[in-house]
Amino acid sequence: MDYDSGAFFSNLEFRNCDFQGCLVGITKNPKLRTTIQSVSLLDCTENGGSIGNVIVEDVLIENLKAPGLFQTFGAVFKHVTLRGKFDRLMICNYELPDSSVNPAYEFERVDAFREANAEYYAHVDWALDISQAEFKSFELRGVPTNLVRRDPETQIVVTRQKALEGKWRELEFKDSLWPTALDMFLHREDEPSYILVAPKRHRKFPIYLEDLQLLRDAGVAEPD
Repeated sequence: MDYDSGAFFSNLEFRNCDFQGCLVGITKNPKLRTTIQSVSLLDCTENGGSIGNVIVEDVLIENLKAPGLFQTFGAVFKHVTLRGKFDRLMICNYELPDSSVNPAYEFERVDAFREANAEYYAHVDWALDISQAEFKSFELRGVPTNLVRRDPETQIVVTRQKALEGKWRELEFKDSLWPTALDMFLHREDEPSYILVAPKRHRKFPIYLEDLQLLRDAGVAEPD
């Protein structure tokens, strides 16, 4: 349980480890962020935990099992590679507001992390490499899409401008995944672009891949 520690963890390798209910980097102060640097997690399992507003650099995560949805809240990344098999993973751009405290303070705190994260990414050449990852589901918010290394066949970028043009609403999708995702993207006004990732480990992967091609053919997806 890592709260407000400002800790620095580095040069570690975890192999075949089982993390149960672990919370890392939970803080409401950008100055008290935990840093994880030069760490490898190989063939590990996670259950019931989450990653908070952590600075994650030079990290390899290969094959991560997570029975539930594993989430990060407000973490920033530099040279982080996800490789191999993953279950359900969601990377959020900032920690959700705490309804138990003054709302004005909460919005001020969220803005502070938004500013800190934007400043951090201004000095990053690449943040995440998801090109070799196979997910059951994956959601990525808050990481600039130009800093993400991806597989162009199964992971596409859609800008807010293209989404607003609405051509995708006229397409005959076989599944509702991408229309729903794009509609939700348009409601998040702080994101200029969004990555749609066809999860290779999902039983509907072939259908999702066909629907991605519809977006390419219609000019909704950015050229690779």
